[in-house]
Amino acid sequence: MANAGDAEDAKDTGDANQPPAGANWNTGGVQVVGSTVHGPVAGGQGATVRIGADAAAAGPVGPEALRAAAETLRTALARLRAERPDAVTDADAEDADAALAGILAETALDEPREGPLRRRVGTVVDALRTVAVLAAAVSGLEAAFAALSGQL
Repeated sequence: MANAGDAEDAKDTGDANQPPAGANWNTGGVQVVGSTVHGPVAGGQGATVRIGADAAAAGPVGPEALRAAAETLRTALARLRAERPDAVTDADAEDADAALAGILAETALDEPREGPLRRRVGTVVDALRTVAVLAAAVSGLEAAFAALSGQL
């Protein structure tokens, strides 16, 4: 049964740029209902987070993004092997490191080739996908390659 307050909440505010009183109006982006999110949230290709009037700076795009992701992952892999040698098998670590070196060499070319990059990224993903502490870096490498492959 509706009460008098419901009728009041349903009234239009008269301002076309504002939702009606009591309404939940999403003009786009991410909407979370029934939980709390602390910090910025963005979703979808090319999404950015805007806090106040400032948009988050876009990261590098193209070969330099893939190169940066490969360098980050190679450094993380070396550190992990030094701190916890049993975290990654020697064969997987050697395969991943060789593929990462190949990615760095290919992205240094004036015109990197998609085929060799795809194979090397695949090798890294296969070798390191189960290493939880490297999962974010592996995902970053995959995302950087996906963005680049549309440009090649």
